[in-house]
Amino acid sequence: MSKIKVGVIGAGGRMGKAIIQVLSLSKRSELSAAVVREGAIYAGFDSGNHAGIKETGILLSTDLQKACESSDVLIDFSTHTGFESILNVALTNKKPLVIGTTGLTDSDKALIQSAATSIPIVFSPNMSVGVNLLFKLTEIAAKVLDEDFDVEVLDIHHRHKKDAPSGTAMYLKEILLNATKRSEENVIYGRHGMYPERDQKEIAMHTMRAGEVVGEHTVYFLSSEERIEITHKAQDRKTFATGAVKAAEFLHGKSKGLYNMFDVLGI
Repeated sequence: MSKIKVGVIGAGGRMGKAIIQVLSLSKRSELSAAVVREGAIYAGFDSGNHAGIKETGILLSTDLQKACESSDVLIDFSTHTGFESILNVALTNKKPLVIGTTGLTDSDKALIQSAATSIPIVFSPNMSVGVNLLFKLTEIAAKVLDEDFDVEVLDIHHRHKKDAPSGTAMYLKEILLNATKRSEENVIYGRHGMYPERDQKEIAMHTMRAGEVVGEHTVYFLSSEERIEITHKAQDRKTFATGAVKAAEFLHGKSKGLYNMFDVLGI
């Protein structure tokens, strides 16, 4: 049985490299294209060498259309600035798309919803198996504890990460709001200066950007008697890359629709 051909967009970045490494070991799928941004100095390099593994024979390229034509499924871990053009190319070529790019706006997300009426898409702020368990455990805890506990979220990433809070932290916020029937008005982002006593419905989001932390998220539930912490710590980007490849393999042969990692993992 032939392997699923996977094109990686954003192949020059940290996540792109990790996905190429995972694909080199996959029994179900293989790298078919590796797309980098226009003007990238490593365009033309072998994608395997760039990712720190043996040569793949697939060169880093800026030709998104050619990558589409040679691939069964696309994985996008580029930047939000080029997101709309990537989505349009996937739509035009009717290619399934895994979206792991963070920092997307509400209008970007509306475009994803619209595109999913024509092609199959997996969209998730985090592809890690462990993080998706964190999402589910957070939902359960929030429903059980509700207003009896104060809620805080802490997001820690490496010093190079540009968006804050992270896409994962923002998704945790949405889970908490839905589970406790609260709204964005109940959310604060960090604290500075004088504040009145904490409101019972308040949810606080905190961000740290330092060192080379791959990714760490903690949801705190605190009462006057006890404290519950649900934490996920990523130790290697391969955990996200493995999930992204699982998502690509899940999409192959799927009909149009918008899927998430719960669908991929059967949670």
